[in-house]
Amino acid sequence: MFELSSETRVSELQAESQAMMKTLKKTGIFRDGDDPNVTIAELCYSFGLHPKILLMPLARALATEAPTDIDVSELNGMTLTQIVENIESKHHAYLREMMPVSLELLNRVLNAHGANDPRLAELHELFRNMTEELENHMLHEEEALFPMCRDMEIDGKITPTRCGEAVGGPIACMENDHDRAREQLAQLSTLTDNFAVPNYACMTYRNMIEQLKLFNQDMVVHIHKENEVLFPGAVKKQTALRKGLLKKA
Repeated sequence: MFELSSETRVSELQAESQAMMKTLKKTGIFRDGDDPNVTIAELCYSFGLHPKILLMPLARALATEAPTDIDVSELNGMTLTQIVENIESKHHAYLREMMPVSLELLNRVLNAHGANDPRLAELHELFRNMTEELENHMLHEEEALFPMCRDMEIDGKITPTRCGEAVGGPIACMENDHDRAREQLAQLSTLTDNFAVPNYACMTYRNMIEQLKLFNQDMVVHIHKENEVLFPGAVKKQTALRKGLLKKA
């Protein structure tokens, strides 16, 4: 699996992500024809920059670029209702269980080590915001999009919700939330040095890093299931239902 760090070479960026290369070239410190074997650290230091200045936008570019190697084959052959139930039972339930536990771990680590590492305060604030936004996101899905999916499949009709009479409304909101979450996950990775455990870390610190790493992995799969399977399936089902209603009319 690709891991972005200050020791990553430009040639690795070229092989991994067009979005990262586009971001790199926009900075003006690397151009076509330059040596691609240079590391990010070497490139930045040659311009008097700290690598973290470049790593943050590169991580954001990578995070917002939809991954292509995620295995969601467990959803093959599932109905819309079954896909919704899979997401609720595997991902929503997981988030509601782990987020308060992880936030408590972050509180303890911040109190113990915050004076020596100011990034821990940023990390705590970032994750606290994510927990609030994700809870609102999940409620939005469970109150609007998920019932619409179930009704279309079970009752053969589109039941209006607070988001209107079409799945496109809530899906647009969900996709915006996903883009925001990907950017936050990139920040999470950067602030933890890609979930590395520092030498001085106590057991609580190690547990925190492990929880955040698992959280990141789950979110990547969660977002992919919705963006690439559930949302297109819901639009397809709605289109089929509307065509059927027009024929009857």
